[in-house]
Amino acid sequence: MRLDNQLIIETPERVELRFALANVGSRFLAALIDHGLQALTLFALGLCAAQVSDVLRDLGISRSVELWLLALLVLTAFVIYFGYFAVFEAWWNGQTPGKRWMRLRVIRIDGRPIGFFEALVRNALRSVDFLPSGYALGVMSIMLHRESRRLGDLVAGTAVVKERLSAAPSLDKVLSSHAADIQLRPSAEDAVLSNIRALTKDDIAAVERFLLRRANLPEKKRPWMAAGIADAISRRLGAPPPAAPEPFLEAVDRQYRAQAKYLVD
Repeated sequence: MRLDNQLIIETPERVELRFALANVGSRFLAALIDHGLQALTLFALGLCAAQVSDVLRDLGISRSVELWLLALLVLTAFVIYFGYFAVFEAWWNGQTPGKRWMRLRVIRIDGRPIGFFEALVRNALRSVDFLPSGYALGVMSIMLHRESRRLGDLVAGTAVVKERLSAAPSLDKVLSSHAADIQLRPSAEDAVLSNIRALTKDDIAAVERFLLRRANLPEKKRPWMAAGIADAISRRLGAPPPAAPEPFLEAVDRQYRAQAKYLVD
């Protein structure tokens, strides 16, 4: 989901991950840096090939050797041009030199790091995004798509995000800290939720619908909706209204899922 140039991902553990989407300007500058490095590399390669060709000619080497050298040069240039982005993004965890300079990173749409397959697929379509010239199709796609994704991103299931200036925790650390927070919740809450059998299927359905859709709710509407559902659930459980409605609803959902296999109608 996109909200104010953000990609918001809600994990199965009910943890929201927020990523700032890269804009057209920063992505264009990153691509400009990368293409500049490609051009410099190809230019240096051409100079080296010319020098080697002159040496071979002075030594009286046959023409066929020069042709093989030319073929090798063309193959190397092809690999540099078409493999540059895929290899760097797979090797540097979603970054190329240009993206690293601009503090951008390619991630999967579920928030996880990309692999070689995603890097290969998204860059295999780079030539299409370049049409008719100057990344015109790619720029148009980025500007119009709600998650700022070009054609290669749509096919590969990826997005380009901005890195925070401070080091961000990995997804595994976020989920582990969330699990630790759950374990440290006060026992009073567990005592209240031990009466989970008092809730009806409609009560649980209301809780689940809110938790699944809360990321899409307007900021002003979300708190009072959570409070309303939490108040109704707490009354059903014979407990006072919770001070923190959303954590309370998460605990209800978690407790219900934990005991669901033991509940009977």
